[in-house]
Amino acid sequence: MQLSGKKSGEGTSGSPVREKGWLKLDNAAKLFPAIMSEDLTLVFRLTVTLKEPVKYSVLSKAVELTSRRFPYFSVSLGSGLFWNYLEMNEKLPRIQAEEEIPCTAFAVSRKSETLYRILARGRRISVEFMHILTDGSGALEYLKSLLYTYLQLAGKPVGDPGDIILPETPPSEEEYEDGYNKYFRKVPPPAKIVKAWHLPFRLSEKPRLSTVEAEVSVREVLEVSRRYKASLTEYFVSVYLYSLQEIFHTENKNRKRPVSRVLRVQVPVNMRTKFPCRTLRNFSLFVMPETDIRLGSYSFEEILRSVHYQLQLSTDVKQLSRFLSSNVSYEKLMLIRVLPLFIKKMAITAIYRGLASKRMTGIFTNPGAVNIPGWMHEHIDHFSLVPPPPNRWVKVSAGMISFGDRLMICFSNITRTRELERLVLKRLASDGVHVRILNNNLNNRKR
Repeated sequence: MQLSGKKSGEGTSGSPVREKGWLKLDNAAKLFPAIMSEDLTLVFRLTVTLKEPVKYSVLSKAVELTSRRFPYFSVSLGSGLFWNYLEMNEKLPRIQAEEEIPCTAFAVSRKSETLYRILARGRRISVEFMHILTDGSGALEYLKSLLYTYLQLAGKPVGDPGDIILPETPPSEEEYEDGYNKYFRKVPPPAKIVKAWHLPFRLSEKPRLSTVEAEVSVREVLEVSRRYKASLTEYFVSVYLYSLQEIFHTENKNRKRPVSRVLRVQVPVNMRTKFPCRTLRNFSLFVMPETDIRLGSYSFEEILRSVHYQLQLSTDVKQLSRFLSSNVSYEKLMLIRVLPLFIKKMAITAIYRGLASKRMTGIFTNPGAVNIPGWMHEHIDHFSLVPPPPNRWVKVSAGMISFGDRLMICFSNITRTRELERLVLKRLASDGVHVRILNNNLNNRKR
């Protein structure tokens, strides 16, 4: 499938987007070129661990077939006079050995590389994507397609693919869409929020990122969350906020200078569950449940009750439309549209550092359960993810993903302490959830 830079009439499938050879950045991605850095890479990792060692030659062929099916990922970052854009090409993602430090920066200035890569090690196949391309839902669709193709080429008996995207199927125009602009309508903006408290931990030496990964039983966590009459996400966000509250009181009990006393966790919402949208580019918005310690300390049950109602209200489609409207409205302002790109970048960077990055204490992402056909289960051990490296204010972020009865939790940390991870996992254990630490490279890295 030849999709790169074709002129009209040169044998393309007739798509105007594919014929012109470039794509506009979606609304979420327009922020990223201005704020990304060697540390703030905006890269996340999804991994599938098989029950047999990965065959590199088979993986290489599977990557070639699969990547041709997702042409909107085979792009490099271009710079115009007013906006960055995605320049389509025929380059395949690089396949490389899994590195000790996950989610390292892409060399976006190199036009010879795509903005996602494939990693292999032992029984593991991983994909790392820049958020400029897509969110976790889009990346998971790619990984599922790659996994299906790999198993087929490896000679495994394949069955019904279900909703997995197959390499031989043509891409639809809906997969290219900017969902933010498609479902934009002008509505009143959300209420402004005050700055949040941040973890006081010292940053690590460069390279800063370390991870802690743990495994728990889906059945056990669901039993606990049902006991509290909460969803799994509501339960974990509450554990997160409760652990942050413990750290807050420990770090500030003898502090005389006033500090912000609002603890807030950013939680992405997959907007494809709210609108009939099939885009495989970014289409997520964020809600931010909080605990305001200016009103006093909270028991775990109080936090859980508050988080339940906050998430129920803020994930209502009408409320989410306010965030969508607020985000898209700025790019539609004539003043913003006519500003040269270098001025836009300076403005975005200043706003991000001065406001946006300081609105949350932590970040938690949960793509949910991986849904694949039953016949594939016998070849797969588990799925896992590494959330993007947090910025220097948030410092620690968390993510989880489940497959079967295995729920994998991963913390990305750029500090010298793992106190937040310890408190979160301790709370899970105190509620009766058996926790198994799979890796902790915080202790294996030179400080």
